[in-house]
Amino acid sequence: FGSSTHRPLRLPPTPWPKTTATMLASWARTAGRLARRQQPAAAASPVMAVRHTSSVLGAQQPRALPKLVEELAPTTIAPIELAKSMHPAFYIDQDYVQVERERIFGNHWFAAAHTSELSDPGDVKVVEVGDISIILTCDKSRKINAFYNVCRHRGARVCATSSKGCKQLVCPYHWWAYRLDGSLKSTPPAATPKERKDTLGLQRVPGVETFAGMVFLNQSPNPPPLTDTLGDLPKKLLRYDLDNLEFHAAKDYEIRGDWKLIAENFVDFYHINAVHPELAKFSRVDDHQPYQGSGQYVGFVTTPLTDSGGPGDSYNFNAFERLHGVESGAALFFQIFPNVSVTIYPHSIYTLMTFPTAEAGKTKERLSLLMAPGAKLQGDPTDLYKEKCGKLMDFVVNINDEDVEAIENLQVGLHNARARGLCGEFLPKYDWPVHRFQNMVLSGLNGEHVREDIMPKLSSAFEQKVLSV
Repeated sequence: FGSSTHRPLRLPPTPWPKTTATMLASWARTAGRLARRQQPAAAASPVMAVRHTSSVLGAQQPRALPKLVEELAPTTIAPIELAKSMHPAFYIDQDYVQVERERIFGNHWFAAAHTSELSDPGDVKVVEVGDISIILTCDKSRKINAFYNVCRHRGARVCATSSKGCKQLVCPYHWWAYRLDGSLKSTPPAATPKERKDTLGLQRVPGVETFAGMVFLNQSPNPPPLTDTLGDLPKKLLRYDLDNLEFHAAKDYEIRGDWKLIAENFVDFYHINAVHPELAKFSRVDDHQPYQGSGQYVGFVTTPLTDSGGPGDSYNFNAFERLHGVESGAALFFQIFPNVSVTIYPHSIYTLMTFPTAEAGKTKERLSLLMAPGAKLQGDPTDLYKEKCGKLMDFVVNINDEDVEAIENLQVGLHNARARGLCGEFLPKYDWPVHRFQNMVLSGLNGEHVREDIMPKLSSAFEQKVLSV
């Protein structure tokens, strides 16, 4: 790949499954289609609606995939019994990860924030993906907006940090001021005619939608509805009131590991006993079951949960009100492609949102803990409830700290594996979630959804119990 100083990799010949050959044959066609999607529209209104075609500052013709992608991908785009894990080059090669970032985060829906972070007029959040910076705002009508963080005068960054109680967005270079809806307010000391100001608002991110209490963005000019990506996941979360969660706390990380490794670690329940001794007390490896349907996500559950005297035990909080019987004793885990990991306990959720940086092998991550509506027990004083929430936060932070150590160790190991030309092996019983996620990545490079026809047939036992109530 690219600028790598390693000797050229030579893999032994691998027969391509017919489905792989079909997929690879479509890559050239897809690259052309993506390029056409990124072309500006002939005309654009100053204020864009969600999914409105427009000339977008962040939009650009996607770079061609490195040639070795076609050589390495077939080992993973195969039924899990025949497949190998994605080659280490997909995690460490600078040229590849830059193209991947543009194609995955430039052409797919991705998670950017929680709606609770943008619930009051004046709330402003800055999100950075690689070298693209985006401003999220809650305007006076409580509408959530997303703009590219670029002043229309000279291109300076408008906002450096997230904030609360903002009245307007002011560029620090020449004091151009923008309203929270993105429209240009003033250009001091010059007086700019209104008809010109109407054309100089901040450039909108074309796709802005919410789901499960989170804000999702799509940078492609004509993004499909978010529901096209989610598949049957909204049905699985029907009885969880995720739009009314109570935000408790968050912690930011800078991780020396590729963003994909963080997602893969989240869906890899096989490592629990080795890495998470406390978690293993109530979330045992063999208690994990698939909860997978169609859609761009990986899903499984732990059931039954076991109370073990820890901060996450069921008696510490009230559960979501509308859960079915089997759901009230289960923890749900979903990796929504590409970048948000969601853990749903009967009484709370915590999420990991990951954002690749411009440098290969480095990722920014935000862990957030949110409580179910009415999670506070009626007899608990407020101070005791906050103390319980604090202990639960400490618990999930400890789990995540253990994961970060494992991820950073894996990133180091992949450099050595890349030099040896080694790919990881799959154990189908435990590694089907990692295999699915990696195939979502490889399909996503071409703007496609995962190939369901090469995914394994999984047990639907838990889902049948949910539906039977």
